[in-house]
Amino acid sequence: WEVDFYLGRSAFETGNYEMSVMAFERSLITNPKAVRVKLEMARAYQKLGVNNMARKYCNEVLLTNPPETVKQNIEKFLVYIDKTEQRHFLRATVTAGVDWNDNVWASPTSSIIDTVLGEVTLIGNSAAKKHDWIVNTSVQVDHTYSSSYKDMMWGTTGTAYKAVYNKESDLDILYLDIDSGPQFIFGKDISGISFVGDYIEIEEKKYQTSAGIKVFYRHMFTPSMSIAANVQHKRKFYEQNSNRDAGNVAVSFDTTYLVKNTWLNLSLAAEKEKATDDEFSYKRYAAKLSLSRELPWDVTLFGNYDFAYSRYSGIATLFTEKRRDYVHHAGCGLKKRLWESSDKGKSLAVVLKYQYTRADSNIDLYEYRKNLIQTFFEYRF
Repeated sequence: WEVDFYLGRSAFETGNYEMSVMAFERSLITNPKAVRVKLEMARAYQKLGVNNMARKYCNEVLLTNPPETVKQNIEKFLVYIDKTEQRHFLRATVTAGVDWNDNVWASPTSSIIDTVLGEVTLIGNSAAKKHDWIVNTSVQVDHTYSSSYKDMMWGTTGTAYKAVYNKESDLDILYLDIDSGPQFIFGKDISGISFVGDYIEIEEKKYQTSAGIKVFYRHMFTPSMSIAANVQHKRKFYEQNSNRDAGNVAVSFDTTYLVKNTWLNLSLAAEKEKATDDEFSYKRYAAKLSLSRELPWDVTLFGNYDFAYSRYSGIATLFTEKRRDYVHHAGCGLKKRLWESSDKGKSLAVVLKYQYTRADSNIDLYEYRKNLIQTFFEYRF
């Protein structure tokens, strides 16, 4: 029986589960009470999707009163089988915190701006830098439906974000976003197409809505290295200024990998927006590098650097040239896990983050500096 057992193990390791089952069956004919063979049979049947037979062999071994460690492993395997039959999977992240922003209106570095009319001194909210405290909350829900076709599922992600300013209430914002569609799994590859849409309110008034589609592809080389690509098309509608209504096409590429216990992510993106008025049409190219590293005491250190270059198609109102923007973001932070459930399905953490923004432009009106400090609690379940 040992020869058939090892033939079955070899077939299992090479992914030939049908041959594996046949070899294990021959082994059991010779030695019907072989506990190890029954457990290997259970694993092979589970891989074939014949879960009733996998449970049968597991329960037969449990009736023999095996050692405690073996019993615990069998019970974990039975729980795993139940999970593979589960159709709906739901995960959510809830955050609540306070931000401090030293330039909430993105006020220019100079209040005197050169225009076709000569030098103009700014007045109103954006005339000078204003700081404020912002209370914000967010909820992100991820739902996956696993269809009866093992290579297909339906994924949906919904996000709601609300920010309330202490003094500058004109900037209060509500943001809603949804991304939903079928996904197809082929070994280490995942691809899909989804509907995307968002809705933005500022000071409880509709500001912008958009809707479109996204096509994506992901490949995981190893558990520590993956790539992803996205192509997205949207139509945007601005409630207060129809001249900004536009079609938007965006392409992005991401790669994530682990280097010496540090996760690195590099993102490259290109975007083209064609607005009703060419003054608001632009092409944008962006790059982002982010990293995170787990430290002792359940602390994670993270940081990022982003750069975006935007080139507008039309000559800006009151200016004699087409707008060119160069925006830099640099940030870092710490995340401390305060609690985690025994099954690691739920956790509570506190996050402290700092970000600096520097926006340069060929038009003085769009040059500004900003410091942002964020602290919030994050609950995952």
